[in-house]
Amino acid sequence: MAKKRTRKPRPPLPAPSWSSMLYARIDKKYIGMFRFLLEAQDNLGYASVVDNYECILKITFSPHQEREMRAFLKGMQTTIPFEVFERPAT
Repeated sequence: MAKKRTRKPRPPLPAPSWSSMLYARIDKKYIGMFRFLLEAQDNLGYASVVDNYECILKITFSPHQEREMRAFLKGMQTTIPFEVFERPAT
């Protein structure tokens, strides 16, 4: 009987020094649902309101999970209409 090969687990990634951020422009009536769906996604990230008048949210997440975050946001755009963008120019 042949022995089954098992892979050694990869060493964990080093803890990042800074969080990554994306921004979203969203209609005011969808902010609560946006935050609820994001927080329900198993600690992927969190959102906070940056500009209440323009309805801009700052989405904070680990840089190690940027691909997962972008995929999640793209999927969430089918449920809630919003625009994702990088850090706004100052």
